[in-house]
Amino acid sequence: MRQTALIIFWVLQLVLATAQGFPRIGVHEGFTRFVFDLPMGTPYRVDPSETGVIVRFGPLEAPARSETLDDPAVQAYRVEHYNDATVAVIELRPGVEYKRFVLPNEDGSFRLVLDFFHPAPAANAPPPKPNPPKLVVVLDPGHGGPDPGATGFVVEKEVALDVARRVQRLLEAQGIEVILTRAEDTDLAPPDVQNLRERKLIDLGKRAGMADLTKTLFISIHINSAERPAQGIEVYYFGATQDPRLLAKAVQENGGGELGERLTQQAQRRAEQILADLVAKANQDFSRRLAEMVLEGMLEHTQAQNRGVHSAPFYVIRNAQIPAILVELGFTNHPTEGHRLAQPDYRARLAEGIATGVLRFLANGAYASRLDPEKPLP
Repeated sequence: MRQTALIIFWVLQLVLATAQGFPRIGVHEGFTRFVFDLPMGTPYRVDPSETGVIVRFGPLEAPARSETLDDPAVQAYRVEHYNDATVAVIELRPGVEYKRFVLPNEDGSFRLVLDFFHPAPAANAPPPKPNPPKLVVVLDPGHGGPDPGATGFVVEKEVALDVARRVQRLLEAQGIEVILTRAEDTDLAPPDVQNLRERKLIDLGKRAGMADLTKTLFISIHINSAERPAQGIEVYYFGATQDPRLLAKAVQENGGGELGERLTQQAQRRAEQILADLVAKANQDFSRRLAEMVLEGMLEHTQAQNRGVHSAPFYVIRNAQIPAILVELGFTNHPTEGHRLAQPDYRARLAEGIATGVLRFLANGAYASRLDPEKPLP
């Protein structure tokens, strides 16, 4: 009876919280408080986003809602449901900081509290302009060291590194910081690791780890190959696919053989999860746009065959927290394109195309406003 009574009490608490509002919002001197009333054991996670804060909960009976606020700290918020999750998206005004804490209740339920602090007005002075963003582009020349990648009329690891260095010089001339995942003919595994399969797994993991929130963009550079004659440029962003050709391509780039099959399966599962993750879905959309602009830039500079933009489960960009793409510059075993990829002039034009696409993306609309709304790149 006691257990039944407690369950009924928790349900009533949740109903009461819903009736009061989910979240409950209070404006105080110097801060605005959001209170989420939660049953005992409710899982939650608070993550910063580019425009504010995202709070994810386990499944709750809170009603979906969306509201714009006339508040010094919070512009708007919305509560939505995705599969087995309830998500609260809170959009903040510029310069707003926040803290969070938990207040337990005697019955085992608890309150998740977020305080958003009102920006202090400057006395008799115009508001300071935000510092320009630090733009950091990661260029990832595929393969390296004991892993040559695709071979034919050229070797993939050599062309990828040469083109990456050329892109680096072009972007640095525009004031953008560039990081190469490798600057020499090597992979990223420690020298004492002898097993090639283990080296590949470590190498891919370290490359993928560089696509974090301290960077702006991530571009992995590769050369294609095919059993039948094929040529042209194609660009990928991360996502699931059922296309056998794209799956085979992903397996090859994910290490090949049994390792490639396993990593591709893991990446496919991650791609399916993105549909329920607001932050990851937005990043996927930006990645697709980056892929389109980079492909467009390369085609303009090279007049190569257009093989399009595709989504595929590439392991190296599976967990990217920033826009990330994988570029296939051409086919190393095509009798015409393979010889073209060996020419310095053609590699220079490929690099110019990549740099053109990157600069257009950074200056373009929605993404430029997230970086610095007052000073997009020219």
